[in-house]
Amino acid sequence: MVSQSFASLLRSTSHLSYRNLLVHPARRLRRFSASPFLNREPPHEPTPNPLQGKSCIITGASRGIGAAIAKRFAQEGVRCILVGRNEQLLLSVRDGLGTGDEHRVVVGDVGSDAFWGNMKKEKVDILVNSAGITHCSPLFVTSPSLLEEVMRTNLMGTMMACRTMGKNMMALKGGCIINVASLLGQKGGKGSAAYAASKAGVIGLSRALAAELGEKNVRVNVIVPGYIETDMTEGAAMTPNARSEALNAIPLKRFGRPSEIADAAVFLAANAYANNCVLNVDGGLSAI
Repeated sequence: MVSQSFASLLRSTSHLSYRNLLVHPARRLRRFSASPFLNREPPHEPTPNPLQGKSCIITGASRGIGAAIAKRFAQEGVRCILVGRNEQLLLSVRDGLGTGDEHRVVVGDVGSDAFWGNMKKEKVDILVNSAGITHCSPLFVTSPSLLEEVMRTNLMGTMMACRTMGKNMMALKGGCIINVASLLGQKGGKGSAAYAASKAGVIGLSRALAAELGEKNVRVNVIVPGYIETDMTEGAAMTPNARSEALNAIPLKRFGRPSEIADAAVFLAANAYANNCVLNVDGGLSAI
């Protein structure tokens, strides 16, 4: 019975040419590569700049990372509203953008609910929360008022900005929020309790908002910088020994530049599918 079935199978396949089935691999490759679909190159059309003509609020724009993001966004054709406490520094940054009068300066305290009440009429496509203050001391010798100030600026300021601008973005059926955290918010460190807690809160806030606002086409992402060449790592703000120790710990053996954080912000703003990204830009320090 079995042999008869096998014989029937052989007869049913007798029309096949086994020479065709056992073609030399090189011949198969030539036949495959000769396909007109494989040789046809897609047309190279210029990709339009997705950020051209957009508008953006950048907090902490008077120096460092915030100023670098403003400069980079302006290069991409974004109209920037620069927010900070020091008007002269903000004006200096604005004048350096070099694209006319389309950029504005707003002086205020991002940790103030009244400030964001005054900003609620602003309709922007992008919000970058870069404002922040740091303080290094053990928790047990840090005054409650200083703890409150760090949390108020770094976390509550970011939260209120997201709350105010996020509502406007939902009404506009789209937008992008980029929050700037810190590697200390992921790894902690001696003397950084208040700062690390505030930045860990920014990461958690960003993740929650990515889930809440995604269905409204509002994307929320967070950049996690490591050591960046700013006022915090230059001069008396960082001792030579501390700087040397930090450099030795970084796999790339250098501090990052504010412009490299700005490049990350441009990527997150331009990529329409980037949501809930926690983007470490730390030279590999997070791997240690």
